[in-house]
Amino acid sequence: MQRLCGQLDRRGIPYVVYNATSDVGDGRKVIGVYSRRRTWLFKYLFAGREPAVYLFSGRLSAWVIGALMARLRGKRVMLRLRNAWLIDWTRRSWWRRILCRWTLKRMDAVVCVNRDLVRTTVELGVNARRVHWAPGFLPPQPAEAERGLLADDIWRFVEGRRPIIAANGKVDWYAGVDLYGLDQLVELAGRLKADFPNLAVVICFWDHHPDESAYIDKLRARARDLGVGDQVLFHTQAGPLIPLLAQADVFVRPTATDGDANSIREALYLGVPAVASDVVERPPGTILFPNGDVDALAARVHEALEAAKSSARREPRVADDDRQRIDAYFDLVTAFASGAKLPAAQIPAAIPAGA
Repeated sequence: MQRLCGQLDRRGIPYVVYNATSDVGDGRKVIGVYSRRRTWLFKYLFAGREPAVYLFSGRLSAWVIGALMARLRGKRVMLRLRNAWLIDWTRRSWWRRILCRWTLKRMDAVVCVNRDLVRTTVELGVNARRVHWAPGFLPPQPAEAERGLLADDIWRFVEGRRPIIAANGKVDWYAGVDLYGLDQLVELAGRLKADFPNLAVVICFWDHHPDESAYIDKLRARARDLGVGDQVLFHTQAGPLIPLLAQADVFVRPTATDGDANSIREALYLGVPAVASDVVERPPGTILFPNGDVDALAARVHEALEAAKSSARREPRVADDDRQRIDAYFDLVTAFASGAKLPAAQIPAAIPAGA
């Protein structure tokens, strides 16, 4: 969102961000509504002034409000699908499938971060010309620009240590397993310690609540049992990932499900090897391992670390295909915000049958 807002500013597109994930805001362009988000949402349905509404939400209730704004108030509404919830809902719940179809068909455009979401949305009966494939990655500022924003305890932790393995996430669950694979990252450190005795594993959280501390304490105890208690850092304070990624030797994403992880594309942009589970389609260049297979994860990371020793880190670079998609995305956003006719989506030639 921060990078999107910067691009909107540069293009002279006026906007207001209603922040429903925290109460942080400047009262002007960013307004925090987290503590009153339910009442605010219903109030906005009837009193919201903006003619175009771009929804960044995984909540079905927010989609319904968006559809009602389009239907009852003639608003332009666009929705961004960023995770696997739509796919899960349509496969496992008949009433959610019906509600998803009703809401999505009333959107002026649906932006999907991966091609499996495109396929699912089109299967629900949404006009394919309104379903856009646009991964969420936008090029970041140079790592040096945010270096001072990274917490001092991370810099102290990695000082003098190599290799550095970076990861991100939070405490969350999917189908009864650790969604972000925090447990796998601890096991990974234990398996790599013999060959890389000075390694550091840094897990940066983007969200954390005090009631999740018991699980983190359990993971720390497991790390101590494996002899890596002082080599795994759970950094639960939100902050930028780019400065750490720029210093990392490998990035690891062992998620149990996913949309299209911006962090993987950020690592690849910086020239950092990215190792990820095979639960969804990943960007070209990602090193895959079978989901949940810690031995395979350790083997792929070991191979990536060995290969990195003999290869020079390339300069940050956006792949040509990614740049074309980013340009097309901003053509869509600009037309949406200005009230112009929306460009027709270019459906990918090959859409996976599902992950």
